[in-house]
Amino acid sequence: MAGISMVHMRNEREQSPLEDCFATLGETHNEFVYGAIERLVQASAQVGFSVQDLIRMLKGGMSLESLLDLIEIRMTATCGHAQSLTA
Repeated sequence: MAGISMVHMRNEREQSPLEDCFATLGETHNEFVYGAIERLVQASAQVGFSVQDLIRMLKGGMSLESLLDLIEIRMTATCGHAQSLTA
């Protein structure tokens, strides 16, 4: 009975974006994963993606490799655009 109420309580609590990211990536909670997710979130924010955008893309079937490629392409485009504005 106690197990059922714990599961019920856990389902009622909404997950934070970070917890949702962990669940989506399917990784164990350790320092390396925290650091990797933090870097992913920071890089994504630089190109205009929120944590919720990342979660939607990953849950929608985008692979992590494809997501990283997309971030890299946007970073390259952003850097090129910034350089052309300063020239």
